[in-house]
Amino acid sequence: MNSTALQGKGIVVTRPRAQADEMLTLLQAQGARPILFPAVQIEAPENWQSLDDALHQLVAYDWVIFSSRNAVAFALSRLQSRNLSWPTGPRIAAVGRETAKALREFGLQVDLVPRRFSSEGLLESPELVAVQGQRIALFAGDQGRELLEKTLGERGAVIDKVLCYRRGLPGANPTPLLHAWARGELDAVTVTSPEIFNNFYQMVGGLGQRWLKNTPIIAISPLTAAAVSTVGLPAPWIAPEASVAGMLAALM
Repeated sequence: MNSTALQGKGIVVTRPRAQADEMLTLLQAQGARPILFPAVQIEAPENWQSLDDALHQLVAYDWVIFSSRNAVAFALSRLQSRNLSWPTGPRIAAVGRETAKALREFGLQVDLVPRRFSSEGLLESPELVAVQGQRIALFAGDQGRELLEKTLGERGAVIDKVLCYRRGLPGANPTPLLHAWARGELDAVTVTSPEIFNNFYQMVGGLGQRWLKNTPIIAISPLTAAAVSTVGLPAPWIAPEASVAGMLAALM
């Protein structure tokens, strides 16, 4: 990989601040100028009841599926704060590599990570095809997709969707970003979910939206890419895999 391909390039990173370190570090190592502009705010749920109920009956589940790193962080931090421990019994599935990494950092063994890091990839896994009568907890945030819940339910599983966190629109001032854009200092924008793209599109306003028509956008997945195309922007580059490494490869 040519280490100078991103030299001096201004790359907008729209992930939440707490999850951006790996991307920022990799970009800096390539000589790029990462510009952090979080386009989603991750918050605790308004009500902990759904999560607390699930944490107290973990032993009753055949599978526990974590849909994101945020779900891992909120669920397992809550588990620890309630002085609970993870029981033996339920198998654990992660939607992708970063989610699995977060689970292992909490000391949990991950039984299933799909080859294709997505909900679709998880549903293709043989372990989740024959789930008739099984109890499955889906740890997720609000505004998430219903694909896992719907498909596993159609396969005969009993699904409990467990709300672990909320997504909000940050109140960040886009003016410095727009000024950098006007000076020609923004070379690409990275987006890692449809919600993040939609928030970013709203936050930069009409001027930023016009500049986006001529700024390469790197999307982490086809689903995120579809959100970009929906607003009439040129088709974005799509990462070869849904990971930070995949995003970097697409940028290169």
